[in-house]
Amino acid sequence: MILNRRGFLTFTAAAGGTLLVGCGGPAAQHTGSALGEDALAKVLPSYVPVEYAKPDLPGVNGSLAGYLKFPTDLVDAVKDKVLNGGEVTAMTPAFWPLPPGLGENSYWEAVNRRIGGTVKFEQVQGQDYQAKLGAMVAAKQVPEITVMPTFTIPPRFSEGVGQVFADLTDLLSGDKVKEYPLLANIPSESWHACVYGGRLYGVPFQGEMFPETIMYRRDLVERLGGQAPKNTDEFFQLCKKINDPGANRWALGDVFRSMVRVFGDPGDWSRDSSGKVVNKLETEAYREAVKFTRSLFEAGFVHPNIVAGSNTGINELFEGGQMLIHLAGMGFWGEAMRRQRPSNPSFGLEAMPLFAHDGGKPRYIVSAPTAMVTLFRKDLSADRIKELLRLANFVAAPVGTTEHFLVNYGVEGKHSARDADGAPGLNELGRKEVTLTYGFMSRAPEAIIDAQYPDFVKAKHAWFADAYQHQVRPPTFGLRIEEPAEYTKLPKEFEDRTADILRGRRPVSEVDQLAEEWRKAGGDKLREFYDKALSDAGR
Repeated sequence: MILNRRGFLTFTAAAGGTLLVGCGGPAAQHTGSALGEDALAKVLPSYVPVEYAKPDLPGVNGSLAGYLKFPTDLVDAVKDKVLNGGEVTAMTPAFWPLPPGLGENSYWEAVNRRIGGTVKFEQVQGQDYQAKLGAMVAAKQVPEITVMPTFTIPPRFSEGVGQVFADLTDLLSGDKVKEYPLLANIPSESWHACVYGGRLYGVPFQGEMFPETIMYRRDLVERLGGQAPKNTDEFFQLCKKINDPGANRWALGDVFRSMVRVFGDPGDWSRDSSGKVVNKLETEAYREAVKFTRSLFEAGFVHPNIVAGSNTGINELFEGGQMLIHLAGMGFWGEAMRRQRPSNPSFGLEAMPLFAHDGGKPRYIVSAPTAMVTLFRKDLSADRIKELLRLANFVAAPVGTTEHFLVNYGVEGKHSARDADGAPGLNELGRKEVTLTYGFMSRAPEAIIDAQYPDFVKAKHAWFADAYQHQVRPPTFGLRIEEPAEYTKLPKEFEDRTADILRGRRPVSEVDQLAEEWRKAGGDKLREFYDKALSDAGR
């Protein structure tokens, strides 16, 4: 999983990879933890939404709002300087080439002038971040501000978080958050990942409830006489129609995880009709998705790179039309449009409408909407922590504010320019200097603001409006659950075995053995933990 320059999640799991949770052999025993809704309610901040620019396309039942015109009359959401001068130390991940440093970066200088102090960033490349974070936390040597992507949380983090990072409960829980109104604009569900041991330790950077879906080159598919399918039979026939290896064009990239959804994914953990807690690996949806996806491989519809298990250049292959249907993170949609539209105005990538295998009502098991958590060092004074919270409040300003524009587009006329319709875009200097550093400290609720591509805004708004009707919250949603430490790593063995079945390296009949092997490897013990966690929460 990576984050692109604007902070949207993009998943790049190995082809055929799964999202199974916990299994493993014997290990030191740890109890794990789980907090139910009542316990969370005592520490979560109140949700007080604000709006500075009315969207052209309002959200539907909570879905994303869209702007066909970028707001022109921006307002100051924060009237005063947020820092009291001096320096703030911060560590953030970088999923792109590092920008110029202090003294050489006019974007940083502009933001620092506005906030009234200097943020001194230590940026660590994404592939190295987990190791760096783990070592610093273990040594209790962290900067004032530490940004922690949720996929980099160190083992047994909850056991020692309070020894390294500050408890924010008494500053932010309930209506106390109203002192920071832009943080209060963050929905309560995004704060769940900031709670450990019944106390609030961080500020969230929002992630996607719908992190990924099947994308397709609609422009090329329709040119070839195809259209979006409504069931798996139509999906197979569509692949057959558009697949042409002789023309260096394959129907598919990686679609396995979405096929699990198509066959009725109940979530990583669910209860069956008898009330038994089951893992995704044990479900009919998983088995049928493996069998159907295997048929797609056997038919020759899958690009050779995916068959070989390689993700090298996968975005380029998809955007270039060498594969026409592929599973991608929601942020990839806009990123691809911004890359391709300037040179190819007819480029038409879209998210495929959700569908069920039998043409019935589709379902999408949504994810906890938190991508990262910002934490503050424990030894800081209360006044210093309040100062840093004001900084997080500043960067959480939504569209329609001068703060949002500055953090995302720098100084207008220097780092960015507006097009004839008023939509801003980074220029050469902006692309060099403006990356998500400040912006990783928090995030306003997402909106669709690529107004230079109104067709994209309309299509994405419509997709989300439809998807919100089909969202399914798993039994674990809304609970703060930390698995026992011996189960925190994904079961690589079962990912690899699934990939082998999909690619024909193992017989398809082995899919029926995966669940039993998983149970023997420790899955039954983890089931007991989840059964208790859900039962304690009344689920």
